[in-house]
Amino acid sequence: MPYTLSADALEDARLVRSCRRGDLDAFAELVAKYQDGVYGVVYRMTGDREEARDIAQDTFVKALEGMGRFRERMPFRPWLYRIATNASIDYLRSARRTRQVALESCAVGEDGPVAHVIRLEPRASLREVPEQAAIDNELREVVNRAIDELPEQYKAVVVLHHLEGLSYTEVGKVLGVPGNTAKTWGTRARALLCDSLKEVV
Repeated sequence: MPYTLSADALEDARLVRSCRRGDLDAFAELVAKYQDGVYGVVYRMTGDREEARDIAQDTFVKALEGMGRFRERMPFRPWLYRIATNASIDYLRSARRTRQVALESCAVGEDGPVAHVIRLEPRASLREVPEQAAIDNELREVVNRAIDELPEQYKAVVVLHHLEGLSYTEVGKVLGVPGNTAKTWGTRARALLCDSLKEVV
């Protein structure tokens, strides 16, 4: 089924073509455009600021390495978010297995060939994220814990759809499932959250 690209997605495709020719300036444009979104997804999935920076940086490294596999007739953002989400899920599964993660051992080196391009310093502080500023600290912790207890796929839908604003069709592309499946997971996630929070909200 053909996918009609927006003007914004067509510009992304142009930048991707330039990246494939070795144009790091084009890659820097993609990083600047999507770094806050990628960091936001990863932070909300992992709940760890430093780990989120490492995973977000690694997401862009993987994206650059995988440009040859990107299909230009598809939008770039869901493809990039899929890399970030999969990396976040891998981290969560590993963290839940070990329950202790040595963050310093996960740090991405600063001397790689694209280190000067990828400098992930989110412009907004965590307190400036609207949905976090809207509730007090104690309630925020309760909500975050409830989200953290969701199965990884459900948590990803909550983050991508409700917090990042992707449509269920886009969420499905990120997670590699049909849009209707993503919507079903979202409905189940909301039900689980309502059940978890009914005593406190």
